[in-house]
Amino acid sequence: MDILRALIAERPQAERDTVERAYEFARDAHEGVVRKSGEPYITHPVAVATILAELGMDTVSVTAGLLHDTVEDVDGVTFEVITDHFGTEVSRIVEGETKVSKLSKAGSQTAEVRDDGRDLQAENLRQMLIAMTDDLRIIVVKLADRLHNMRTMASMPEEKQKRISRETMEIFAPLAHRLGIGQVKWELEDLSFRYLYPAEYAELSSRLRMQLDERDSIVQQAEQSLRSALEDDLELPDWVIDIDISGRAKHLWSIYNKMRREEKGLEQIFDLMALRVILTPRPVEARDGTDAERLVRAEEMREKRICYHTISIVHSLWTPLPGRFKDYIAVPKPNGYQSLHTTVIGRSGQPIEIQIRSQRMHEVAEYGVAAHWMYKQGGQLNQRERDQWINQLRELQNEVGDATDYMDAVKNDFLSHRVRVFTPKGLAVSLTAGSTPVDFAYHIHTRIGETMVGARVNGKIVPLSHRLDNGDMVEILTSKNGKPSKDWLNFAATRSARTKIRYFFRQDERADALAHGQQMLERYLRKRHLPVRKLMSVRKLEDAAQELVGSRNPDELFLALHSGKVSTALAARTLDPELLVSKPLTGAPPPAQTGNSEQPKVYVEGLNTGTKLSQCCQPIRGDQIMGYLTRGRGVSIHRIDCPNMIRLLADEPERCVSASWNSKTEDHFEVNLDVTGPDRDGLLADILSVLAANKQSPLRFEAFVDSQESAHVCLRLGFGDNQAMRHLISELGSVSGVREVRRTRGFGQMSLQE
Repeated sequence: MDILRALIAERPQAERDTVERAYEFARDAHEGVVRKSGEPYITHPVAVATILAELGMDTVSVTAGLLHDTVEDVDGVTFEVITDHFGTEVSRIVEGETKVSKLSKAGSQTAEVRDDGRDLQAENLRQMLIAMTDDLRIIVVKLADRLHNMRTMASMPEEKQKRISRETMEIFAPLAHRLGIGQVKWELEDLSFRYLYPAEYAELSSRLRMQLDERDSIVQQAEQSLRSALEDDLELPDWVIDIDISGRAKHLWSIYNKMRREEKGLEQIFDLMALRVILTPRPVEARDGTDAERLVRAEEMREKRICYHTISIVHSLWTPLPGRFKDYIAVPKPNGYQSLHTTVIGRSGQPIEIQIRSQRMHEVAEYGVAAHWMYKQGGQLNQRERDQWINQLRELQNEVGDATDYMDAVKNDFLSHRVRVFTPKGLAVSLTAGSTPVDFAYHIHTRIGETMVGARVNGKIVPLSHRLDNGDMVEILTSKNGKPSKDWLNFAATRSARTKIRYFFRQDERADALAHGQQMLERYLRKRHLPVRKLMSVRKLEDAAQELVGSRNPDELFLALHSGKVSTALAARTLDPELLVSKPLTGAPPPAQTGNSEQPKVYVEGLNTGTKLSQCCQPIRGDQIMGYLTRGRGVSIHRIDCPNMIRLLADEPERCVSASWNSKTEDHFEVNLDVTGPDRDGLLADILSVLAANKQSPLRFEAFVDSQESAHVCLRLGFGDNQAMRHLISELGSVSGVREVRRTRGFGQMSLQE
C-alpha cells in the first residue's frame, strides 16, 4: 500500500481518502485468502490499482482496481454494497470487470474439458468488448488485472501458462496496442513470449545480455553528444523547459518477431540501440482575447516545431540511414501515437535509432487511452478515430450473431495491423493491413462501394485488387450504372466490405428468386385452368405460407418454391384442394386426393358426404381413424390418438363418427418425420442415402441443431400406407448415431414444441 499511497499523493485529500477506504474494504473482504503463489490475496488488487495509478488513471479506476474481485469472490459483497460505499461509477466498472472475469473463468474451465474451449473464449471476448464500449475504464482495469496475473504466473502449470499467454498475445496485447497503451502492450508481449517460446526467449535474452556492456557504452556516448549539441543550440532553449534523453531498450518479442518476419540475424537488426528524446515545451503565453481552442492549437504547433528542429540537429550530427526516417507526427498511427523516428550511423559505425517527441506525445504513446484522464482539454488527444472504432465495435455486435465469428472479425478487422490512407480531401482513414480500394470505398459509404467502377491511388489508376500502403491518397471513381462484382470477394480484406458485397448479391438473387417462385406457381395453376387471381389472393397466400413454411409472408413461400423445398403441386393443393382436383392436367400423375372424388379415401359410417384428411395429425392408410362432422365442410378425418380428436370426443361426442379406409384406392399420404441424433459430420448424407435406397424423395426437408446440441433432420414424405412408413422409420433408426425417429404433427423447429 505504501507504493500506491505514494502514487496518489498528489491527488486531492478526498480522493486519497476514497482510495484508502477502498484498500481497507478489499483487505477485510479478502482476509485469510491466499493466491496460488502463497501470497495474501490482497497483494493482487493492490498491484492492479498500482498499475492503474502508474498509468495516470483517475481515482474511480484506481478504486475499482482495488475492489474488482470483491463481488465475485466474497460472500455478502454485492454491487449494491459497492454503490453505497463508493458510488455508481466505481460499481459500474466493478460490475463490467466481474462479468468478463466470470466468462473468462468459465472458458478456462471448459478448456480443460474440451480441446480448445473456443466458444466460451469467444463469448468472453464479446462481453469484454461490449463492456468496453460502455466505459473504456472497464477494459483498462482488465488489462491491469491481466498484466499482474502474467507477472505472477510462474506458479501455474505449464499448460495453463501457455493457454493464458496465447490468449494474451492474440487479444490483450493487440487490444492494449489499439488503445495506445504501449507500456502495457510491450510487457504483455514479452511475458507471453517467455511462456510460449521459452527456449527462444532464453537464447535471445542471453545473447542480448552478452552484448549489453558494449551497447550501453555506445548509447551513452551518443547520448552525451546529442545532449551537448542540443544545449549548444541557440534556439531550442527558448522553446523548451526540459530535455530528457535516455536509452530505450528494444523489447524481446519485437526483436524476435522482426528476426522471424524478415529472416534476419540479431546483428542485422538496426534498432537494437536507441535513444529517446522527450521535450517539454514552454507554455505559450496567452494574449488578451486568445480563446482556449486557439491556445491549444498554438501549443500543438510549438510541440511540432521543437520536434522538427531537433531532428534537424540529429541529422547534422550523424549521417541518417536512407529510408529509415518515419514521421508519425504529421501522420499519427491509428491509435494516436506521435513521434519522429530516424536511424543514424553513430561514431562507432553502429546504427542507432532515435525517437523524438514532446512530453504530451510520450504520455499518449505510453498510456494511450489512459491519457484521456490526464488531458481533459479539447485537442490534446485525437479521439475521433478511437470513437469511430468504438462505434464500429457496437455495429459489429448487431451484425455478427455467432460469438466465434465475432471473435474472428474483431481479431481480423480491429486488432490486426493497420494502414493509414487518405481521402482526396485529406481525411485520414484507418484500415486493416492488406486492404484494397474496395475496402476503402465501403468504409467511406456503402453506396460508394456499390457504384464503384475504378480507383486512383496517388493519382494513378490502379486495379481494384491493389494493396494500399501507409500514406496512400485514394480516390474512388463511381458511376450510377456501376455495381459490385463477386470477384471483389477474392481480394476484399475487411469483414465489413465482404459482408456488404454478399448482402448486395443476396438481395439481388432474392429478388430473382421471388419472381421465379411466383411465376412457377402461376404457370402451374394456369395449366390446370384454375383461377390464378382468386387462389393467389394475399389472404390465401398467407395461409398457405403459414402451413408450408411456418411464416405468413408469401415471399417465404415463393422462395421455397424457387429452391425446391416446396413443390408447386403441394402449394396448389394447399391453396385450394377441391379446385385443384377438379382440373387435373392431362397426362400428369394425379395429385394426392384430400377431398371428394369418385373413389373416396375414407368411408364414413351412415353418411354420404365429402371427407378431408386433417392437417393436424396427417392420417394415412393403416392408421386407426375417426371422423368429425364439421359445419359446412364435410367430415374431417383424424387419427384416434390425435389430441384434437381426443378433445372433440370429450366436448362434442355427438358429432364424432366412425370411419374406415377405402382399400381400393392407390393414394399417397404426406407424413412429417423428425430424425434426431448427435451433431456429427455426415449424418445428413447418411439419412439421404437411406431415402435414396428406399426410392423416397422428400417433398420438403429441413436440418437444424437445437439448444441441446442435438441435430434434427425433418422430412415430409409421401407413403401409400403406414406399413411403408414404419419400414422407412426402422431403416432410418438404423443409421449410426440416430437416437429417435418420430412422426410429428408440425414441421421443422415447430415440431419440437409439440
